[in-house]
Amino acid sequence: MRLAGELALVRGSMGNNEFDLVILSDCVLDIYYRVGELPIKVGDIAVSDIIALSPGGACTTALVTRKLGLNVAVIDKVGDDPFSDILIKYLNDNGIHTGFIKRVHGFVTISNNIITNNGHAFMGYLGVGRELTVDDIDENIIKNSRAIYINGFYASFTVGIVNTFIETIRTAHKHSVQVFLDVGPAINNRDLIISLIGLSNTVFMNEDEMKRLFGDLENLTNFTGSTGIIAIVKLGSRGAALVRNGKIKWCKSYDTSNIVTTIGAGDTFNAAYITGIIRDLDPVESCNLGNRIAFLRTQHLTPMELPEIREIIK
Repeated sequence: MRLAGELALVRGSMGNNEFDLVILSDCVLDIYYRVGELPIKVGDIAVSDIIALSPGGACTTALVTRKLGLNVAVIDKVGDDPFSDILIKYLNDNGIHTGFIKRVHGFVTISNNIITNNGHAFMGYLGVGRELTVDDIDENIIKNSRAIYINGFYASFTVGIVNTFIETIRTAHKHSVQVFLDVGPAINNRDLIISLIGLSNTVFMNEDEMKRLFGDLENLTNFTGSTGIIAIVKLGSRGAALVRNGKIKWCKSYDTSNIVTTIGAGDTFNAAYITGIIRDLDPVESCNLGNRIAFLRTQHLTPMELPEIREIIK
């Protein structure tokens, strides 16, 4: 693995580079629009009444874990484009360490989030982040971290990055570092994604992703069995199911009225759950915390608008 000193954009100093959490892959720039209705058809002219930019994907998780008080770093590839400049500035401004992000020629992944009063749609571009390799990751960064979080979004679109994830997970296990994995959309490469699940300590998925991978909760419960793997299925307004050691526990749901958008709620749940575990809450307490903070996320247009929330778990 490449030495951290070879990576571009080294900013600031974190002493001996010890982090509560290192976030790997799928750091994207979200652009928000709001229109009267969807779908937008051929020939339509739709004008948004707002526009907002924010870190998205795994960097929503980075942003929220930072707001909850963790020391957070990101490992990823971004481009040499203006969108990447904006993304890195937002991360730096919010106290997230960007020194392990590599800049290469090209564009960062962009998600155009088009919202209405009753739903949303996405139009995106897969940027250079899909090309992240093992050589872009310094083993010492993983070694000196309490946990790593991998967002598996690209695993549905490129096989190569799955190998990067597998090798990184093995490195983490070698140094007794916890591994949290979000499976991503799971629309392709099912067997590879399931292999990643089998290597992780904790995995996150929503209900649709669970059905694509396992069919139902019973099959997921049988898969995890007595492996010690914790699987969390996010159920939106119905809370979440926590699967562990062949048993299912149900995590508290929260009022979902007055929603601005549900975009990023799952990434926010992941952030709060991980923070809970790192702060020595048990899995059910962390799951309940995840639902609570995810609900707060839905009350704002972007995750950057969330207030400082670290006092919630003190």
